[in-house]
Amino acid sequence: MNRQAREHAQNFLHQGERLIAACGYELGPGVPTPPEDLVPPAEPAALNRRIEERIPGPLRRLIAAQLDPRHSRPAAAANAVDRMPNAVDDLGSRMMHGTSMEGGWQSAAGRFLIGRAGARGSVEGVLAVTDRRWIALTDVSPLWRSTPTMKQYWEAPRAAVSALRANPKGMLQKGRVDIEFTDGSWVAVLTSPAAHAAPFAAAAAYHR
Repeated sequence: MNRQAREHAQNFLHQGERLIAACGYELGPGVPTPPEDLVPPAEPAALNRRIEERIPGPLRRLIAAQLDPRHSRPAAAANAVDRMPNAVDDLGSRMMHGTSMEGGWQSAAGRFLIGRAGARGSVEGVLAVTDRRWIALTDVSPLWRSTPTMKQYWEAPRAAVSALRANPKGMLQKGRVDIEFTDGSWVAVLTSPAAHAAPFAAAAAYHR
């Protein structure tokens, strides 16, 4: 597997936990974006926090309410307009590449995507399986920083994933892996590099 991906995953292991496999990945084309009201708000940057601390509490809460699309109609409308190009792109990808997710937002696949969106990290990430659980990481470092800062945004017991389908038939994407959860939901990812799809799936299945 990808050596750098393994090194990142090793930093998030619990005491006594053994890493089985890790690989770089990104979401498959056509995977839908979670609705904004399901995604936790972004953590404010250090400078923003210092400014907010100087604003009186009542005024700070009023501003936050006006800017939070979950509570403000103007902000929700602006957010919907911002998301329209993404919705069009998602539809085009689904038409070209087929279905890339099954299950509602409360399913295991939905929670995986909500966690990823909430982390607000880079497009590429790390997916890893240990002798105990599955974990997913993303790089949340600023664009100007060359050294990645990895953040874990999702984990699940080994038993939560029923199968990995590497390079499923009828799909055009190289390196595609469908992560199938025990509740029947699933989501497609693309391994990086593509050649790691089959070895990663095989390693996870062998050590079940």
